[in-house]
Amino acid sequence: MVVFSAEMAALEKELKAFLYKHLYRHADVMRVRADAEQIVKNLFDAYFADPRAMPDGWREGLDRADDRIKARSVADFLAGMTDTYALKEHRRLFDHTPELG
Repeated sequence: MVVFSAEMAALEKELKAFLYKHLYRHADVMRVRADAEQIVKNLFDAYFADPRAMPDGWREGLDRADDRIKARSVADFLAGMTDTYALKEHRRLFDHTPELG
């Protein structure tokens, strides 16, 4: 098995701790992440409540579908969105959309 030397393992651990604190978990990154999560949640709730807000091809039959099927269809639609499209849709459906930059 291949492993780092004790010295290199210590340096790697130190580097990872620095990156988590100053990059991955930086307050600005966490704010953008929370805003992005809220956008996705808002879109899910809006499409689930009114599937007619989704494009043709995605909404057919959802007015008669049970909640499990409707939730899966909405989640699949959201999963296929680009960031740009999700922001555009959020702006279309809501009065305020956070800036993610």
